[in-house]
Amino acid sequence: MTNFFEGIIPIFAIVFVFGMPVMIVWIALNFSNKKREQFHQSLQKVIDSGQNLTPELLQSIPGYVEEPKPMNDIKIGAILTGIGLGIALIGKVGLNANVVMSAGLLVALLGLAFLAYGIYDKK
Repeated sequence: MTNFFEGIIPIFAIVFVFGMPVMIVWIALNFSNKKREQFHQSLQKVIDSGQNLTPELLQSIPGYVEEPKPMNDIKIGAILTGIGLGIALIGKVGLNANVVMSAGLLVALLGLAFLAYGIYDKK
């Protein structure tokens, strides 16, 4: 009986390690699809009833998804630069570890790149 459990445990481990991400993605996509389907069914009922489609009416329909706001590169750049400089200071002063300082500087440089792109893109 112990040989059975010794053989089945690795099989369950492999199934769960590779199966759980697939299951999570499937659940997320399934609920998103149901929400979208509910919106379209409700929208079809509104159209069939002959009501005028106004933005307020569309927002009141269950399942309505607003347009995503554009990404603010300057804000992201400032946050990343601050986080990167903080990590670099902790790495150099607090831990005296050059690896941590290098990782912080990498994040800070990414932040500076976002800042530069955000400023350039505004013009």
